[in-house]
Amino acid sequence: MRVRRAKDKRIGGNWKKIKNVDASIGIVTWKSKELLRGCLDSIVNNEWNYVYETIVVDNCSGDGSLEMVREAYPHVRVFENTRNEGVAPARNRVLREGAGRYIVLLDVDTLVLPKSLDVLVKTMDQHREVAIGGPKLIYRDGRLQLSCRPYPSPLNIVIEGTFLRDYFPNSRFVKGYTMEDWDHHELREVDWMYGAALIVRKGVLPEIGCFDESFFYLYEDVDFCFRAKKSGYSVMYIPEAVIVHFLERERKGIFHSRIADHMKSILLYLSKDYYGVLK
Repeated sequence: MRVRRAKDKRIGGNWKKIKNVDASIGIVTWKSKELLRGCLDSIVNNEWNYVYETIVVDNCSGDGSLEMVREAYPHVRVFENTRNEGVAPARNRVLREGAGRYIVLLDVDTLVLPKSLDVLVKTMDQHREVAIGGPKLIYRDGRLQLSCRPYPSPLNIVIEGTFLRDYFPNSRFVKGYTMEDWDHHELREVDWMYGAALIVRKGVLPEIGCFDESFFYLYEDVDFCFRAKKSGYSVMYIPEAVIVHFLERERKGIFHSRIADHMKSILLYLSKDYYGVLK
């Protein structure tokens, strides 16, 4: 394994946090053993210039994921939840436990391409005003994934989440929201990006807070970026860093098996951030 990582230490059976870690890479998993293996391999099979540690938070998978990690990747810090607590609480575990100056949050269905982690850290070091950064996301066949968005309005949510998008693909409401008409090779400030791959400056967390755990499914990343910008920081798209993301999130409509959780998150986002009714 050629990844530069901090030396692991155990005290009384627990991992000891150490200094001089540039970034803590956190992966949240649930019943995704082989995806997790692929994600971890993409990290350890590359040579990196910065010092990283890797953290896996398992949401009670029960599929042998933890045993696989402990056997094949002994350097990885593992946290096991006794039930599926959702994405936000698991990501917050990484934000709290990570020893790095930065926290890199990855979904389990991602693959890290060479030099990408170094680019994220280097760019954040060069732009101190940025609280949250995100790489270019691509599908496994190399196609661009449209991962940047403006804050969604109720109309955006309806069009994006229903058949209306397919009937009006060239509408300004569709293209304006997906941002497909601007150059995705350009480093630029955006409103928010998919939480599938983000780098967070840990020093700003006391001010902006962690993920709101009221969001069980989706919109927790929108809210997180919203609070960062509300606090005066920037959110930046960093296209020189490239990460493969398998899930077609932008094609996930409202009507699916977790519609109740999805609708709750939509209503919470609209009430809290878009309309500012909730504090």
